Amino acid sequence: MQTTTFKSVNLDNKSVRQILRAAQDLWTRDGYHGASLKEIAAAAGVAKSLVHYHFESKEHLLVALQSDWCHRVARAVRARLAATPPSTAAAGAALDQVFEAMVMTRAQFPFALELWRQSVTSPVVRDRLRAFDGELRGLYVEGLAATLGPLAGQLAVPLPRAAALIQAVLDGLGLRLFLEDDVAAVRRTFEDARAALLAALLPPPPPPPSPPRLPS
Repeated sequence: MQTTTFKSVNLDNKSVRQILRAAQDLWTRDGYHGASLKEIAAAAGVAKSLVHYHFESKEHLLVALQSDWCHRVARAVRARLAATPPSTAAAGAALDQVFEAMVMTRAQFPFALELWRQSVTSPVVRDRLRAFDGELRGLYVEGLAATLGPLAGQLAVPLPRAAALIQAVLDGLGLRLFLEDDVAAVRRTFEDARAALLAALLPPPPPPPSPPRLPS
């Protein structure tokens, strides 16, 4: 009987890391359908049986690769947040960091497209994709709460809805990075979107104090 989910993968395992790196390199170069698990095993320097030990299928490896990227970015953002007090500027800087990670890995965007395509015919991939989307939303909620601190309670919409809005904007920018050759133009769009999001979500700053009245 078909399972409804993939087994968990130990992303800290040395062999798993080798397989993920090889899959990323080959699929970026040749496309998802251009490299088999056998070729990935050879590039990783491991037996094909070890690939099948860690990953139930090619689709499972694809899901793990996407999840690994997300969590590596999340770890990098968390490390930066730990050294920065909560503020509007910290929220903007965290968004900058996520966007720059997207720019650095823009060649991997077809993996996301392939994952969506596989979810149409595979209930297992579809369930995992939905779970992954929920995990990603949770990371955005966590990031907003950490970057804004007490300001998170003053957002124009509840925190989960703010995270959903940011996720939708970044998803769209990921597609623009894939379609556009002019990264600088997409970066300007991101900067406009970031400014609009922060202005719409956060309360306006208090007006400056009135100057003291001079005696008449």
